[in-house]
Amino acid sequence: MKLQKTRFAFTLVELLVVIAIIGILVGLLLPAVQAAREAARRMQCSNNLKQLGLALHNYHDTFKTFPPALLGSGRYNNATYHAQHGGIKNTTGWALMLPFFEQSALADKYDYNVCSSSSSPYGGLVAGDDTINDGLYNAPLDVLACPSDPSSGLVVSTSAGSTSMYSRREAIRTSYVFSVGSFTDYSGPWNTYSGNIHQGVFGNDGAANFAAMTDGTSTTIAIGEATGGAFKTSADYGPWGMTGTHTCCHGYLPNSSTEEISQTRAAAYSQNYSINGAYNNDAQGRTYAWVFGSKHPGGANFVFADGSVHLLTETMNYLTLQQLGYIRDGLPVPSDY
Repeated sequence: MKLQKTRFAFTLVELLVVIAIIGILVGLLLPAVQAAREAARRMQCSNNLKQLGLALHNYHDTFKTFPPALLGSGRYNNATYHAQHGGIKNTTGWALMLPFFEQSALADKYDYNVCSSSSSPYGGLVAGDDTINDGLYNAPLDVLACPSDPSSGLVVSTSAGSTSMYSRREAIRTSYVFSVGSFTDYSGPWNTYSGNIHQGVFGNDGAANFAAMTDGTSTTIAIGEATGGAFKTSADYGPWGMTGTHTCCHGYLPNSSTEEISQTRAAAYSQNYSINGAYNNDAQGRTYAWVFGSKHPGGANFVFADGSVHLLTETMNYLTLQQLGYIRDGLPVPSDY
């Protein structure tokens, strides 16, 4: 008697069940994988800020002050400050910090005296027709790029060749900005650094030192993320890296640098000026990417003046964020931020 071989095969129903099970498993595992990848990116971002905090401290040890966020940019020409810094006309704090985050070779090649205007260091940070620094100031620097920020490392070139305050030549986008406290669009840190009670660590043509931070370095924001989110006008408007004017940032914007901010006023602006909020330029009616924010879920990374790194949530108390931006307002900061 001849035995028939039994053939084993999936029925259509069984195949559909297997596919469904695989789909469920993928659906369960994919968020976990994505979360793990984001956690790794957030950790790398935190490490970047840790390096920048260390660079700030080394810069301070050398010059007894922090670097200016901007030098010779915006609407003011501080000839005295330029003379004190070896005649440097236009540059950013990032460029001044190059030797302090292991970029001495790049700093040695960079010509800090190239100016956007032949008559005065008026606007922009490098001349639009500058060829001396070509390939240098748009060099990608990993320490200035958050891996979660898709716009970091992009090279944009708007106003190249002009002498306007937004002139720059192929500026590279960065993910981090200097904290300047509070100011209006056309005052405060855009002028010479004043160091008043609502001032942040950095300003135009100047910055604070440790002695000025009477609120304490552990409760003062130095550098934070600013990727612009959904509120940025375009990829051409900051924050930029070694060139471009948009290398400083604020978490809040009162009417003047000395205004006392009431609870009512803060509540009115909390939607626009909290982490991941929008900053509206009242003079031009546009929103810029100058406020703190990130592509990380729920908040943004910051390095404080003491070198510590913190993830501040976008739901944190708004007045607390405001106080963390000041160097000496004398008000206690809640411990649960």
